[in-house]
Amino acid sequence: MGQNLVSPRGAAGLGVVHFVVDAVCVACVLRASPSSNAVASTALAFVLGYDLLAFAGQLPLGWLVDRLGLRRGAALAGIVLTGLALAAGPGAALSTIVLAGVGNALFHLGAGAMVLSGSRGRATPAGIFVAPGALGLGLGMALGRKLPGVSLWPGYLALALAIAIVLLVSRSAVQGSDYGAALHSRLDPTSSIVGLALLFLSVAIRALVGSVACDHCARGTVLLLAVPLAGFAGKFSGGFLADRFGWVEVSVAALLASAPLLAWSNGDLLAAIPGLVLFQLTMPVTLAAVFRILPARPATGFGFLCVALVGGTLPAYLPGGWHPQGSSLFVLVILSAAALFVALRPLESLRSRSPASPILSTQPTTSGGNP
Repeated sequence: MGQNLVSPRGAAGLGVVHFVVDAVCVACVLRASPSSNAVASTALAFVLGYDLLAFAGQLPLGWLVDRLGLRRGAALAGIVLTGLALAAGPGAALSTIVLAGVGNALFHLGAGAMVLSGSRGRATPAGIFVAPGALGLGLGMALGRKLPGVSLWPGYLALALAIAIVLLVSRSAVQGSDYGAALHSRLDPTSSIVGLALLFLSVAIRALVGSVACDHCARGTVLLLAVPLAGFAGKFSGGFLADRFGWVEVSVAALLASAPLLAWSNGDLLAAIPGLVLFQLTMPVTLAAVFRILPARPATGFGFLCVALVGGTLPAYLPGGWHPQGSSLFVLVILSAAALFVALRPLESLRSRSPASPILSTQPTTSGGNP
């Protein structure tokens, strides 16, 4: 296959666009959805509808992007649809949710496929790309609920800049690579299926735990800022650390260390936030791991894990939802670590031995060493 394989520097550019798209989409959807004093089930239906389109919708759309080879086209279409969602305004709730949901999904798939295909099996580029999305989500939530009087018109300028960045990054991207085909030939079908199932389980648990970890924390500006910053720090650093010290070692150690902090923080941000940072270290690793299993279908793999994300949050957000705390939450994190340990061990042997990019390299390039 052969189109739009971006470097770590390109991943950083697409990460900036990721921030913009997530911020605009979330702000639009929250302003279009019913207010907090509306019927709870109605508000939930709006937000859930967006989540299903933006996350669960990535799997079928990802298959289509891979099938048609439309990575750059999907990313650009996603930005345009996000702009249309912004233009629709709060008075067009259904249109806003559909446009923002599909737009968000298409951007993630197109840009994510470009980043994964250019990563040469490393986790660092995935972390660089996904981390700014946590900040965008935080900003979008603030603009959507806490700062409803702030105009969203600067979003148009940001989206125009986003289009320019995607065009620039894709134009300078490397064209063509047989890395994915070579990697795929070294995987047996049984290991691939088991690996995908375990990664799905680990990510679903991560989504659930991340949704309930701060249930007892005091609501306010500090929490609103701390959670997105924790997500950014964990996702951004996770790829670097995993490529440098080993996927299994970093992922399992981070999850085990986060378990007691998250399970028994009892609302203490000094425990919960470091726990969330450690917990989010695994996100770029799981993305890179799926790419090693499905290197010829990066958009499908990206969408596959997004289904796990929305599936994991459903138990907490549906009426009468499950909000594990204490020992139950601790066991879930340990289960996530065990699933990731089993899934990653066979994949560690597939680490690329080609020279690492001099841009944002996480370790010296040595003969026969891992990049």
